[in-house]
Amino acid sequence: MIILIGESGSGKTTILNELEKRGYKKAVNHTTRAKREGEEKLKEYKFVTKTEFEDMWNKNELLQRAEFNGEFYGIGIDSLKEDVACISIVDSVKDIKEKAKELGKEDIKIHTFYIFVSPEERTKRMLKRGDSIEGIQKRIAIDKEKFAKVKEVVDYTIENNEIEEAVNQIIELDQKEKV
Repeated sequence: MIILIGESGSGKTTILNELEKRGYKKAVNHTTRAKREGEEKLKEYKFVTKTEFEDMWNKNELLQRAEFNGEFYGIGIDSLKEDVACISIVDSVKDIKEKAKELGKEDIKIHTFYIFVSPEERTKRMLKRGDSIEGIQKRIAIDKEKFAKVKEVVDYTIENNEIEEAVNQIIELDQKEKV
């Protein structure tokens, strides 16, 4: 299982889409946030209400849950497989690995990758996708705090200046670890 972690605008979703093209399956992330233009219902995320999300959590249907900007995110328990890739947050890495152990799935290799991009490049990317200046400033400030110790919890750091190169590095490291 590949877990991608990165600040807003770092290219996590683009990398995830490329991994899917190369044979990885996408974990469906459940979220209470509003749908962005172009997102299909069961493709990137499954959009649920806060009540539905809490019910899923209480029924142990999620590997983890996290709150970001007042919205909830969680990876479905059925995503705990070798050939699955997903996006998560720093605070959830430990939770996911502990849940895998709790479920007796220690044999499934879970590799975590921090996707790094400079703040300037992230700002450009967020503007391009239609985020407001105010929203970008808020996300960058939150990310600075949330990602202060990211390198302590991930297995690898990938600099995402070029998507193809970043994806190749992730696959190479994931495959190497499976041998």
